[in-house]
Amino acid sequence: MPSNKAELAARLAATQPGDAVRGLFFKAVFSLIQQKAGLAALEQVRVGDLAKDYSDLRTYSVREFLNLLYVAADALEQDLGTEDAVYHACGESNVTRYSTGPGMLIFGIISRGDPQKLFSGAQMGYSAAVTYGTREYVTTGPKSGTLRVRRDMLPPAYHEGILTGALKVLGLKGTAKAHPQGIDRVDYDITWE
Repeated sequence: MPSNKAELAARLAATQPGDAVRGLFFKAVFSLIQQKAGLAALEQVRVGDLAKDYSDLRTYSVREFLNLLYVAADALEQDLGTEDAVYHACGESNVTRYSTGPGMLIFGIISRGDPQKLFSGAQMGYSAAVTYGTREYVTTGPKSGTLRVRRDMLPPAYHEGILTGALKVLGLKGTAKAHPQGIDRVDYDITWE
């Protein structure tokens, strides 16, 4: 089933001029498409605005990235399942790539393997990756917390993938459950073992 283009239109409408994301996230999604669906599927995705060469540290329009996520959902649904499953996989692959590049400082030095420290630094981590939105973390227990994300128009399942992927990077198992408050406002309850 094709990705939800009405939802994409609503997410695109929530963007503002200057909202941008680092090129490494585009490249991670391209890599996931090629790995799971093959080179032919990637070539079908890499057309129009998405045909350019992306530099890891340069920023590109979040509108392009949103379009990429929805095209990726169409390209990967046969291999990964539902639209949300594809977004989750994209988020997880992106945080894995980020943690070994620009995010090394946050994952390695600041968090020191502690999820509470990692998620408390979410605003700093996201600010190194995107130019929009705010993130506030509240500890709710020894192995849980809530990340309040505002003015971020990416699909909630994508961020669930980022958050559970971040736990995996730390060597932990856990979950992140989205509680949408609006198209660009979501609270994520995070728990881990």
